Amino acid sequence: MDKFINRLKFYLIGFGLGCVMVWAIFYSGDDARSSWLPEGRVLEFIEETGVTVESRMNCLLVCNNISISEFSNFFKNAKVNFKESTTSREPCPVYKIEGKLSNGSKITVFIETCEPRRLSSAEEKEGVATLIDFSFEGINVNCNC
Repeated sequence: MDKFINRLKFYLIGFGLGCVMVWAIFYSGDDARSSWLPEGRVLEFIEETGVTVESRMNCLLVCNNISISEFSNFFKNAKVNFKESTTSREPCPVYKIEGKLSNGSKITVFIETCEPRRLSSAEEKEGVATLIDFSFEGINVNCNC
């Protein structure tokens, strides 16, 4: 019985040290999503690079009274819909991201991300995230764009 208790002590000590190591490696502070998960990596990349808006999309945003500054809070609680995203598209995948704006309205955006490792030309070292489409309930698509 003494051998069993001795083995159990060593097992529990090792298990405890393993738990502490896993916590230290993967815990990233107060952030609700972890940056080592796919969703966290995509949203973190978009937040770091910022979103560029094409002229047609900018016109639609202005027409629907949405400012690009509202997207800064949008990405903090947004969810990436990987089933409806084209993640295998080369060199820049398109992600469908769903969330709420500051006024509480639900919005879906499609963002094309080009990470530096995926870009082919040597002069383009920075990542690019481009808003290519968006939709929400009550959208006005009859703008003069």
